[in-house]
Amino acid sequence: MSNQVYANNQEVACKAGAGKSICAFPDVCFTPPENPATPPGVPVPYPNTGMDSDTTDGSRTVQVNGQEVMLKNKSYFKQSMGDEAGCAAKKGVVTSVNRGKVYFIAWSMDVKFEGENVVRNLDMTTHNHASPTSNTPPQIFAARMAMAKGLKSCNDEKQAVADNCPDGSDPNETCPDHEKAKNAEAARKRVKDDRGKDDPQWKRFNTIADQEWNNYAEAVKKNDCQKALRCFLSPYDPSKCCKGQTPHHVVDAASFLKGPEFPKQPRNEQPRETGWAKYDVDAAPCICVEGPNQTTATHGEMHTRQGVVAATHPSGKWTLTEATSAGVAAVQKTFPESNCSPGCLEAQLNRYHENAQTTADRRQINANVEMTSDVAERNRIAAEMGVPSVSTR
Repeated sequence: MSNQVYANNQEVACKAGAGKSICAFPDVCFTPPENPATPPGVPVPYPNTGMDSDTTDGSRTVQVNGQEVMLKNKSYFKQSMGDEAGCAAKKGVVTSVNRGKVYFIAWSMDVKFEGENVVRNLDMTTHNHASPTSNTPPQIFAARMAMAKGLKSCNDEKQAVADNCPDGSDPNETCPDHEKAKNAEAARKRVKDDRGKDDPQWKRFNTIADQEWNNYAEAVKKNDCQKALRCFLSPYDPSKCCKGQTPHHVVDAASFLKGPEFPKQPRNEQPRETGWAKYDVDAAPCICVEGPNQTTATHGEMHTRQGVVAATHPSGKWTLTEATSAGVAAVQKTFPESNCSPGCLEAQLNRYHENAQTTADRRQINANVEMTSDVAERNRIAAEMGVPSVSTR
């Protein structure tokens, strides 16, 4: 049975789950044949795998689907698999066992059951223990990302992450350095606050900041791990993006809110449109983009690409299917190097929005996406998206 309980937007590891920590390598075990020249056997490296279903010594009073939950420094998987052939007398070169226990070495810092930290999807493990000392280096606990769980349409994207993200490390460790962009943004804001946008100095700092954000966006696009991760949507808050990135709603949050009627309210507190009472701005699916606002770098590109398509609906309304298609097309145009399939993106979006809808009828939503006021830029993007230019709309 699949686990539906999350901590920090990652699935909690528990006996009822379907998670695996796969291919922990190398698990070096002594392997037959034994002879006088090699009394302990031949040391051979094996890949090891552990599974949720082998959870042992987990929580007692808090359960998921009637089963125990993995806890920090207390629980373990009772066995690992993959090194069975390493069965000479010595077995593991460090632990002297094979098929040993699996322990977690990372966990949630702020979610606890029974006073102990819970462990989650992507927390690191070590394998083939007889005692707390392990026979393998740390490995990421590879269960499933929350918004793509069980989606066969995302199999190619999952394989791309497996192929391109360093095994045994946090994928966010591959994030490029964003300090130059951050500092340029701070300088732009400081000059704007001090002198206003009409000052020549602000225009110079504005150009510098835009260039630094574009440079950062290019660095992310050239990073094979981040390029693969781009296809996996995640919540707006808590953000799963690199520190220099911003979560951007692939179907704009304004589509589901009565924002114009309540302009002074924070977005996540605005009343929802009829039929969307369960829509949550923070939980809705986002893609990680570069740029702190709707006009900068890839963040600006996404807004403008979605905006020019939304503007072809003069009534200010469109269907969820139309909004989803526009968002997916914008992702593919903005991030072609990530090779995100429409099927994978649509499946993640549909899973969330279908659950957020509270009426059976398919009501139209707001076709309202903020974008740049630069008409030339709008027209350029409109041509890319295959829609009429601003001047004819």
